[in-house]
Amino acid sequence: MPQHIAPPFAGLPQDLARRLLVGGYGPGLAQARDAALAAGPRHAALADALARGVFEGAPFWPEAAALVLARDAARPFLPPPLAASARAVAAAAQAPAPDPYFDRLAARRDIAKMLAYLLSRHEKAPQDPLPLYRLSVFAPMILGPGGAGGELFARVRDAFAGLTGALAPLGALTAAACDLLAGRAAAARDACLALLPAFPACAARQLLAEALLRLGDRDGAVAALAAVVAARPWDALALGRLHDLAMGADAAHAPLPGTLAVLLYSYNNARLLDATLAALAETEGAFAPAGGGPQFFALDNGSGDDTAAVLAGWRERLGGRLHVVRLPVNIGAPAARNWLASLPEVRAREFVAYLDDDALAPPDWLGRLGAAVAAHSGAGVWGCRIVGRDAPAFVQCADSHIFPTPRQGDGFGRAFDLASPWLVTPDWGQYALMRPCATVTGCCHLFRTDVLAETGNFDIRFSPTQYDDLDHDLRLLLAGKVPVCQGHLAVVHAKATGGAALPGGANYALGFANQFKLHHKYDDAAVNRAATAAFAALADDAVAKRRRLSEMGLVAGEGEGARGC
Repeated sequence: MPQHIAPPFAGLPQDLARRLLVGGYGPGLAQARDAALAAGPRHAALADALARGVFEGAPFWPEAAALVLARDAARPFLPPPLAASARAVAAAAQAPAPDPYFDRLAARRDIAKMLAYLLSRHEKAPQDPLPLYRLSVFAPMILGPGGAGGELFARVRDAFAGLTGALAPLGALTAAACDLLAGRAAAARDACLALLPAFPACAARQLLAEALLRLGDRDGAVAALAAVVAARPWDALALGRLHDLAMGADAAHAPLPGTLAVLLYSYNNARLLDATLAALAETEGAFAPAGGGPQFFALDNGSGDDTAAVLAGWRERLGGRLHVVRLPVNIGAPAARNWLASLPEVRAREFVAYLDDDALAPPDWLGRLGAAVAAHSGAGVWGCRIVGRDAPAFVQCADSHIFPTPRQGDGFGRAFDLASPWLVTPDWGQYALMRPCATVTGCCHLFRTDVLAETGNFDIRFSPTQYDDLDHDLRLLLAGKVPVCQGHLAVVHAKATGGAALPGGANYALGFANQFKLHHKYDDAAVNRAATAAFAALADDAVAKRRRLSEMGLVAGEGEGARGC
């Protein structure tokens, strides 16, 4: 076992240890559970705990209920209330049948019609877990700015709250999560307190912690999360969240220790570029970098819309702090990044931050990044959590982690998989933490200028866009410079993503081609070195956090057993 895998992951197979370090909830924890199952009888207790964790995170998922019951039948470990609920889910589950109407709605991403259809299915068969599982997955996607989708979301929430019998506790748990996502922290707190301790689910304790934090009870939130970590010493995400709350990292701000150039490039996106610059103009001066406020540099990539007028207007309003480069043609994202970084005025500054032209940074964004630099001064790049404007309950991008997939035969397979635990479950706070990773998104990331120069240009083979930032992070890892995600900084992505990259979408061929280039740019040995560097930093970070929490008396010392929620 590599030495960098430390307690409570020492002695585990490498794949299992790494998946535990990444963490996840519900379906996002299933790969770790399956890795523990594959590890054999020696790790049976861990497999049991992970099976329970998957079920608690996705309580209406029939597969999760069936598996945890099978484990419990071999060696009882479930508290009786959880076992009764799992039996109710498994007993009511039906063999999946073709549902072409739902599939067509899902292909179109028509979330409102999907939810209405699932609600009608639930009304006809109130105990059938499959519609309930799908409602729990898709309902948070309807939440939008200004309460958009709130009425339909409330109907879904009420459907869960109205469940009876052995499903009632699972319904109350899911309804509490809905309340928290909808901003009703007091209702979520009250529901969780009513569930505990008669229904001892760690998922309820986590929801309670986040509700208490929103209500201003930091000590209560820390105590609730400490109980989760005591029961789940394998939960790296809960450990990181507990550490950051206990140490105040979630509220930390600091000025950058050097001058800063903020770089943007844009092509035919005048409306959103205007919003991006408006957000940047509100940057809090209290966290201005040493040596004065940031200078902004924008490259107009041959736009044919009103981009030039937008930039001229903001150059006047920002009083000379905005510098504009106008190109006659679109040279693509990697070349635009390189052009901006080559400007003498940019090279003279100590830090460089890239933002997309549709990234809406909050006023304290520089203070948040400054805190990340203070906590992880040797990082290769600092990124953040990106949330969609139209679906703010989900994280679009945050910390991602590389799992090598050694290629066989002709070597034309994928070199690695990216683990992104935040993709499969809504974010009610559990992903807001700061930690090392393999890559962060280029939507908003910060570099030391000298590190950026040493690593070399963004690779123009990934023109016009996509994966040039991931490629750059791989090169940083190979140079021993590990990315860090500042998850306490949430930048809003104003443009919807994903649809154009689906099969048949406008950018599908581009994305597929650039993925192929990326996966064949590095051999298996290089990918392994990059992954090892990232996981070593992530493991060291987890060990240091557990040590600090142990010294504070918030977690058990090494070798002490888990305690129940």
